[in-house]
Amino acid sequence: MNKIGLALSGGGVKSISQLPVIRALSEEGIKIDMVSGTSMGSVIAALVACGLSSDELTEIVLKLERNIKEKHIFSKPSLKLLPFSKEKLTAGYVDGQELEDELQKVLDEIGVNNISEVKIPLAIPAVDLTTGKIVCFVSHPQDFKVLDPMWDIVTDIPLAKAVRASCSFPFVIAAMEYHGYMLVDGGVRMNLPLELVEAYGSDKTIAVTMHSNENFHEYNSLMAIATRCMDLMRIEEDYHIIKNADIHINVPLDDVWVFELGKGRFTMDRADLVIEKHKDDIKALVKKKTLWERIKEELGGV
Repeated sequence: MNKIGLALSGGGVKSISQLPVIRALSEEGIKIDMVSGTSMGSVIAALVACGLSSDELTEIVLKLERNIKEKHIFSKPSLKLLPFSKEKLTAGYVDGQELEDELQKVLDEIGVNNISEVKIPLAIPAVDLTTGKIVCFVSHPQDFKVLDPMWDIVTDIPLAKAVRASCSFPFVIAAMEYHGYMLVDGGVRMNLPLELVEAYGSDKTIAVTMHSNENFHEYNSLMAIATRCMDLMRIEEDYHIIKNADIHINVPLDDVWVFELGKGRFTMDRADLVIEKHKDDIKALVKKKTLWERIKEELGGV
């Protein structure tokens, strides 16, 4: 049986569109054997790795979105920005601690604290501003093969903290200091963490992205411009990686902004329409090969 690896890209609120993909896999009886996620994709990947059902996953993620919106976490600057504050934020408008606290509440209910406690092999990338290295938070190091010398592996970290690091969107959420690292959003260098499920030995991979095609016009917002710059870097990088995925599902969400809380359900409805076009590809992942197909595969496709 093929080992299925699921890679979830970053995208803020847009990443909630990844939930219907997970539901579709479940409906087809496809077991996720390893999962990776960047930025908001790391939130979903972490919860998948905890062994939640697709229904539980949807309920928790939408509740988390609602709580973050109601607490205005992304709309209020931290007091650490003020000149008289003894503590200072680094490279961000918002202190990521509140986000980490909300994630920790969710994980406390599930009964998971450290990344090593998850049920399904998980990998989450962040980027160290000091060295430029990708810091990979890995749950099952014994099964993980380091494919790049520019990866640093961390295996003992609270899961909420690992997710927070990967979500530390430059200029918006402050960089996170951790054991000598100054960590920012994994999307700076690895928005689609396909290589991380490959490092776990996946046989088949599914990549989920939210690339948009429309032109940009929000020049009056600093946050929107910062988001656009990140998007352009991510799309360019993702295109080079996507070709290695066995299935690529892209949910275009031109009309949803990365930090537009409250649009989660809308992104899921959009994803449902896209998934219909990939149903045959998804079913093929678990389709048993005929004897002739297996012989051809052994002979190298002759």
